[in-house]
Formats: sequence, C-alpha cells, structure tokens
Amino acid sequence: MASVIQLAGMLPRDPKFREWVSQYTVPPQQVTDEQAAQFIREVCQIESRRQLALDAAAEKRFHEYLRRPYAAWREKH
Repeated sequence: MASVIQLAGMLPRDPKFREWVSQYTVPPQQVTDEQAAQFIREVCQIESRRQLALDAAAEKRFHEYLRRPYAAWREKH
C-alpha cells in the first residue's frame, strides 16, 4: 500500500481526482495537477505534502476529508 505521502503525490495526477476536486471550485471548472495539489495542501493545512508524514492531525484530515470522500465518490462514478 502506498504511503500517505505517495498517495498525496499521485492523486493530483489522477484525472478522476481532479474531476472530484473541480466540484469544489466556484464556478466548477477543470482543475490542473498543481491546483489539485494545492487543494490537498489547503485541506490538510500544510505547506508541503511531505508534512503528512510528520503531522498526525494533517494526516487525519487527509484521510477524513480527501481520501475517504474521494473513494466514496469514485465508487459512484
């Protein structure tokens, strides 16, 4: 299984993840890899995705607000 840092690095390159993130833009629009990476940093309240390995609260936010909701959305789409 990929580490949380690896997953946070892979997700922005996933077109389906960017589609999911686009739902949170106003107005909804296509999201670039960098915008998706910034979305992860903002949601997790970190400056670098590497911090996910050092900050337990940030890792919890990653799983609670990104990984699990995205996985649930992906099952439906």
